[in-house]
Amino acid sequence: MAKHIPHLYVPGPYAPGRIGVVEGTRIHLERVLRNSGPIEVSYTDGAGLIGSGVYSAGWIQRGRESVNERAKPVTIAVAPPKNKSRARFVVEKLAEIGVARLLWLESARSEGRVPRVEKSASWAQAALEQSRGRWLMEVVGPVAVADVPRFGSVLMADRNGSSINDIELPTDAVLCVGPEGGFAPDEFLDPVVRIRLGGNVLRVETAALVGAALLTHKSDS
Repeated sequence: MAKHIPHLYVPGPYAPGRIGVVEGTRIHLERVLRNSGPIEVSYTDGAGLIGSGVYSAGWIQRGRESVNERAKPVTIAVAPPKNKSRARFVVEKLAEIGVARLLWLESARSEGRVPRVEKSASWAQAALEQSRGRWLMEVVGPVAVADVPRFGSVLMADRNGSSINDIELPTDAVLCVGPEGGFAPDEFLDPVVRIRLGGNVLRVETAALVGAALLTHKSDS
């Protein structure tokens, strides 16, 4: 069995030679994982850089690093589900898929509460480390539906909309997913592209993941 190599989010910029880690990361490595070092780790600044190095006593000795450009970032705007565990699921899974930004929507029919930005950010960081990614998902909110266009070109999830295969995906796409009861009639932004995510009625978190997967796949193709 291959040994587990911790993957750490360490915000940049980095000093030459070695990187200091925050107290929470040190506690996780030394008390939870019982590794005070030296141990192999990988690390990311959450902005495209990923590297491998050696951790010991609160410091990472920098090793081989690479930086990637990000192509067609995807933003998902979603009304929060009814309970906290489902909201956390949305954050974690969108971060794992590689969504660039999550907007928590305030909608007329919303039944869930928008999580604190700090809490959403901590869930996103944990998902980044678990999935061994190189991009930290940004979390913003609450955002009114009417304000979404300032973040990019809006697509709205609608069972009567077009197939995603039939549209030209804008480089700054923002997919809006409504609450359990759907968007109120006056919340549909016009002119706007409406896309369907399938024939069934989906829960908020399912719709967000399906939409993110479809947009990410299309942006990569």
